[in-house]
Amino acid sequence: MKEIIKKIIAEFWDKSVTYIPRKKITEELATAKSSIIITGPRRAGKSYTIYELRDMIMKKGAEKQDFLCINFEDERLSDLKKEQLDLLLEAYYEMRDRKPIIFLDEIQNIVGWEKFIRRLADDGYKVVATGSNSEILSMEIANRLGGRFLETEIYPLDFKEFLTFKKMEIRREYLYSKERFKLKKYFDEYLLYGGFPEVAFFSEHENKIKVIKTYFNLVFYKDLIAKKELENETALRFIIKKLRENIGNIITPRAIYASLKNAGIEAGPNTVEKYIQYLEEAFLIIPCKHFAKSVSKQEKKKRYFVDNGYIKIFEVKEDLGLLLENLVFTEFIKKGKDVGYYQGKKECDFIVEGREAVQVAYNLNEENEGREVEGIIEAMKVCGLEKGIIITYDQEREIEKEGKKIQVVPAWKWALSL
Repeated sequence: MKEIIKKIIAEFWDKSVTYIPRKKITEELATAKSSIIITGPRRAGKSYTIYELRDMIMKKGAEKQDFLCINFEDERLSDLKKEQLDLLLEAYYEMRDRKPIIFLDEIQNIVGWEKFIRRLADDGYKVVATGSNSEILSMEIANRLGGRFLETEIYPLDFKEFLTFKKMEIRREYLYSKERFKLKKYFDEYLLYGGFPEVAFFSEHENKIKVIKTYFNLVFYKDLIAKKELENETALRFIIKKLRENIGNIITPRAIYASLKNAGIEAGPNTVEKYIQYLEEAFLIIPCKHFAKSVSKQEKKKRYFVDNGYIKIFEVKEDLGLLLENLVFTEFIKKGKDVGYYQGKKECDFIVEGREAVQVAYNLNEENEGREVEGIIEAMKVCGLEKGIIITYDQEREIEKEGKKIQVVPAWKWALSL
């Protein structure tokens, strides 16, 4: 096993990759004095962030051989146990007599990894660990790590990063020139297929869908069915389907349980709650709580998919309004915003950082404008907010009502302003 580890370490030294610079994330991490845990969905770019971090640290004087990097997805390490983790350091020190910077990719594959990396941090090693399961940031594990790690999350590309990936320079004058048509074309692609880097690489619909389905199946079978030892695959698929049908709506585990029962699928209420929790831990869906101090209200959650691409693979009628709302929510999450929803006599899609009320409507028209405006005004009044915006596909104007000013903005332009 030690010789295999040596080979993997040397392969990292020799490997160069092309990545999308995510400087806002990596600059913060590269200058952090503490060790780091990075979580996020599979294939969102965590492994590439390791290479970007390596290159940033090397610009400050480090050499490639100063890094000990292990990816625990490597099938050559499938039999590695926590009791053997000390072999990593033994192998490195037999290759180089210098204290390494340690990168541990997809660490959740080693059961009981926490004590090992805490010991490394206690011994003064700089450790960067990544994982595709939010469970590794749970309170229990955080206590085992003793507060020694900076925690951050990496998601699929936001719209600005997506444009960078497409090699499109973002200039303010483009918002008003012919280039805006190219911007809108890319936004349409982003709206439909999401921001996974490999998906963005392909131009053909068939290839994009093939990649997204591969990602979904990896999460479904490896992170859920196998890792969690789930026996009721039929119930899990049904739950995901119901969450897809109810994006942007409040749907409780009990309501899903009732639907399962009506469909003749055997699964108890506790199973439903447990499966939804697992979906959140696997970064397939993200909950959105009620913006209220009441704990009982906060328990009534909306749920969104981590990427629009996952919505696209379901064989149901395409709903552009639903896709736009999911996109807006995930853009806020990618920027680290605290997001909740408002529900009183009226409804407002999002309250952001307790400072801004946001409605999402693909197209404002005579049928829905009154409802959208009344909802955002009530939310602004109840929450004491001065700022309100309605994000549409391509409409832009200002609405003034009851002493409140509401900006109507195109989603593509809004995403560039975040």
